[in-house]
Amino acid sequence: MKRLKTIYYLTVLTLFTVVIFSVFALTWLLTVLFDRNRAVCHHVSRFWSMMIYRLCPWWRIEVTGREHIRPGRPYVVVSNHQAMLDIPLLYVLPFNFKWVSKREVYKIPIFGWVLWMHGDVAIERGGTASAKAMLKSCEAYLKRGVSVILFPEGTRTKTGRVNAFKEGAMILAEQSVVDVLPVVIDGTFDAFGQGGIAAPHTFQVHILPPVTAEEVACCSTRELRDRLHTLMEDTHRNIAPRHYSDSK
Repeated sequence: MKRLKTIYYLTVLTLFTVVIFSVFALTWLLTVLFDRNRAVCHHVSRFWSMMIYRLCPWWRIEVTGREHIRPGRPYVVVSNHQAMLDIPLLYVLPFNFKWVSKREVYKIPIFGWVLWMHGDVAIERGGTASAKAMLKSCEAYLKRGVSVILFPEGTRTKTGRVNAFKEGAMILAEQSVVDVLPVVIDGTFDAFGQGGIAAPHTFQVHILPPVTAEEVACCSTRELRDRLHTLMEDTHRNIAPRHYSDSK
């Protein structure tokens, strides 16, 4: 039965992706000259992303903490990173945002093209000049009221746990003088198990209270990094203890 569910889901998803990518590309062509922040494209991306989950009738999404979001305010959003499904899942956030993604991701057919048309920010792994360019691009978006999402772990977890954080997101928040919005997700790590998709399955998105720009200014980069990591790891331990059952 799991295999049949997987075949059904992947077939429907593939057909839907072909159709919606055509819509996305047309939207980009019609709006690129006047929609500097790609807001219209973002709406299409959000619909596309939510359909990735809704096309599987055995999946559901639970979101908590929406009350922590202040409309009209840009954020540096930091999230733990479990799987590729994190990307469509984070479109539950109700505002325009840009991804910071590794440049090699842009080489993936369709997915990479969408990132480029969406106006997302690329970064080279380990490149100082690329990191500076990334910060500059992100600051420009934040000044225009567009949020930016980063995965401070730098790569996907191999255990389901929250890994150590890098400091790029913290430096961006310090330089841009904006709030940091921590988001903890769970469920994408084990959405595809042995033999096919996990069904039924629940995905969780926990939006935590932001660290205000004033609080950011009072912390060193390392202190901010450690504070966010502790907060997000503790939250993840509470909602997903199965990933930490053998940790000391």
